[in-house]
Amino acid sequence: MTNDLLDIDIKVLLLRYGRKNVLQALARTTEQTLDEVQKQLQILAERNTTKAKRAKPSILDMVTAHAQTRPDIAEPLRTAALAFENRTFLPQLRDVQRFLERNGTTHGKLKSRAATAPLVLRTLASLPPDELFRLTTAEMGSKDSDYAILARAIMGTSPPKPIDEPEKISPPADKD
Repeated sequence: MTNDLLDIDIKVLLLRYGRKNVLQALARTTEQTLDEVQKQLQILAERNTTKAKRAKPSILDMVTAHAQTRPDIAEPLRTAALAFENRTFLPQLRDVQRFLERNGTTHGKLKSRAATAPLVLRTLASLPPDELFRLTTAEMGSKDSDYAILARAIMGTSPPKPIDEPEKISPPADKD
């Protein structure tokens, strides 16, 4: 309540006398120069805007931070992070929860997949390089959606066989 009244009083002073006159009066009463008062106001304004506009780091920024300490996992971690962001790796929140529990990561109540990204990346970065590589290649190998898996289970069919390499066709022999 007191701050509200103060804000109103300041607005009235600014309307009645103008910004420059109010700042000069403030400088005289605090025994400072006008420049010092303006610098202090500028610092306060910057401090308020940086707190309000502090952006969350992107998933690639988090990968870069982890890769600085462990460059050997940079590429598999980047691959897993992008797959996580695209929902091809741990597509559901329950999948994230199972992954974290399986790897011994303690967590509170998980609210959303996006909010768990730092925790998932920290867990992935703590894995040995060979396990992280295996995890990313296994996830990239299975491109089936949940619906495709469910449809195969209902129909009782097996998953399609992966195509290793296209057969090389040799050119026809010349007939002379």
